[in-house]
Amino acid sequence: MRYVEARPCAALAPYVQCYWALEVSGPLAAPHRVMPDGCLDILVDLSAGARLQVVGAMRRAEVVPLASSASFVAVRFRPGGAHPFLRLPLVELTDAQLALEDLWPAEVRAWRERLAEADGMPARFALLERLLLRRLSERGEDAGVLHAVGVIGRARGQVP
Repeated sequence: MRYVEARPCAALAPYVQCYWALEVSGPLAAPHRVMPDGCLDILVDLSAGARLQVVGAMRRAEVVPLASSASFVAVRFRPGGAHPFLRLPLVELTDAQLALEDLWPAEVRAWRERLAEADGMPARFALLERLLLRRLSERGEDAGVLHAVGVIGRARGQVP
């Protein structure tokens, strides 16, 4: 099993915690446990022909079954960071998954093939970054949400 993370560009750093990729080949020694981290991810399952989905913040740990051959690439948003891109109440995605095509039909159709054909993790991370930068430029920033998340983060959640 191989897990890799990469940092976002400066323009996306207020929203994106990291890009990550997981590749599995051969038998797993133990089940794959995913711990809740307060973050929402856009997950691309490359084992299933570049299936893109939104995975909401989790309230409890989950054991995720992985095939002996699997490949994933993803965007992990900072808490609240996905809002400018998804434009829906993020609480609706808590403990839930949603096909990204339901939210971004044109983008998913255009990018699915590109992500599947990209050679290696860095190229896939770059494609995801370009998609997010384009969405941000079309939608604009949400300064109020960024400010609120920053206040909560600096206070370590101790905000009345």
